[in-house]
Amino acid sequence: LKPFLLRLKSKEHIPAFSFQPGRMPIKLTYFNIAGAAEKVRLALAMTGTEFEDVRITFDDWQKLKPSTPYGQLPLLEIDGKVMAQSPAMLRWAGRLGDKSLYPEDTAKMVEIEEMTALSDDIAKAWTPCLYIGMRPAMMGHEFADDDAKNKKVKEMREKFMAEAFPQSMGYLTKILQSKGEKFICGDQVTIADLQFYPQLDYFRKGFADFVPKESLDSFPVVTAWLDRIAAIPQIKAWYAKKA
Repeated sequence: LKPFLLRLKSKEHIPAFSFQPGRMPIKLTYFNIAGAAEKVRLALAMTGTEFEDVRITFDDWQKLKPSTPYGQLPLLEIDGKVMAQSPAMLRWAGRLGDKSLYPEDTAKMVEIEEMTALSDDIAKAWTPCLYIGMRPAMMGHEFADDDAKNKKVKEMREKFMAEAFPQSMGYLTKILQSKGEKFICGDQVTIADLQFYPQLDYFRKGFADFVPKESLDSFPVVTAWLDRIAAIPQIKAWYAKKA
């Protein structure tokens, strides 16, 4: 951690990058969870881009945080330059290789952006339900005890799963059906797929309290798409390596 801190302090934050294959050591720093970094990890894996997958502890984060551009993780370090904000990293990574993850064609780019925005909408709806359990004060709540907190967490998460989640999965189902039930934006995987995949896999794995892992079973078109993504050789190899 210390060498990384020293580099952050000594190097200017420059958001513009040019990629020269084989000459640029790439380091992605985040916690040992999927979170905001997983879509970027998957994009790098899909393009066959070698990178150092640095996973820090929450104690280490307290030391690193004051030196980061925006007080957030993940950070992507390329040839000594630091990039922040995972959406920017995802789009940068999507232009590696043959650029098929994030094509330069304007019409396709707009389609991809529309789908990543839908994913962002789901994240915005879920965030209060997540943080009410982790940081209730940030959400304007104080609880007398854990029972009171759990009751509110359960109420909010069940409401999300009854309203916002099925509505969004209905949208995604129609989108996939319109694309021949292959990938979100057509015959090829794009960054839209890589953003949605860890987001929905989180629910399917039952990581969140009061959210049954069977919640996606009512949307077979979506679960079939999740299975197709998981079966992609680069994705399968990535998770096999991390198992």
